[in-house]
Amino acid sequence: MRKTDLAIRRLEEKLQTSLNGKPLTVMQNEIRRKLGEALKDSRLQEILFSDSSQVAAKVLDTVWEAAKPNLIGRQLAVVIAQDAPIIKIPRAKLTRAYEVAEGAEIPIDTQEYDNITLTPKKYGVRPVISREMVEDASWDVIEYQLAEAGRAMADVETEKIISQMIADAGNSVTAENAGTLAYGDVVNILKEILIDGYQPDVLAVHPSELADLLKDTAIQKAVEWGGEPVAPTGKVATLLGMRVLVSTKVPSGTALAVDSKHAGVLFIRRDITAEDYEDPVKDLAGIAVTARWAYATLRAEAIGKIVNC
Repeated sequence: MRKTDLAIRRLEEKLQTSLNGKPLTVMQNEIRRKLGEALKDSRLQEILFSDSSQVAAKVLDTVWEAAKPNLIGRQLAVVIAQDAPIIKIPRAKLTRAYEVAEGAEIPIDTQEYDNITLTPKKYGVRPVISREMVEDASWDVIEYQLAEAGRAMADVETEKIISQMIADAGNSVTAENAGTLAYGDVVNILKEILIDGYQPDVLAVHPSELADLLKDTAIQKAVEWGGEPVAPTGKVATLLGMRVLVSTKVPSGTALAVDSKHAGVLFIRRDITAEDYEDPVKDLAGIAVTARWAYATLRAEAIGKIVNC
């Protein structure tokens, strides 16, 4: 008798991966019985009737749905997805153009390059699901655990990217009123980044700093001029041409303005994936969620931070 994987069976039951009210395993056994000798090739049977791919797809979908809202870091950098052990990002020093007289030779400007090498690191989480958890829970413990794993993977990625950007920021201003982020502070950091030749398009803040912005009359007036009303949504969609992103992974008291097209690069060798596992001795089953990626800052001047806000 073919052994049904414990993790898949539980996920199928809890995630309701079934047709016409019957579990997939029951329907598959019925189909196998009816077809009998029709399919002699055992490998073909395995491909046609395996429920692993169906359950795995729903598992990964559950993980991703929970992860997506917290993947703030990916909106602050250029994302490169490539199946390679390392990648080298060439970084050219900024060049200049010259005025050339008609018929004269165009001057040669020798560009200097350096490289940033990114080697992906592995990140993962393995939520444990016991038989007792499934039997005793009055709500869907497996789907909850999967969602928590997705959020955890997104949080560690966002936290490390933001932390590195804050450390690398080539521009910094101090809030005019200590402990409060104001419209004027955002204007000041915008000015510094523009002077360096970059155009910040994202402003990342902690919820505490979002609250400061929502209470700032200058923000309220700016929104009235051309944006959506703040009060019904509780959000500031854009400010001075920058999308406003809110995350607890931005340290309270700091705000980050970024030119996402030039600031840094996120190299993803393997995006968030999920694999089932089981430990029959301990009567455990669950999902191992992993990813491999690396982040590096390319242009420090494309990043600005507001501190003491």
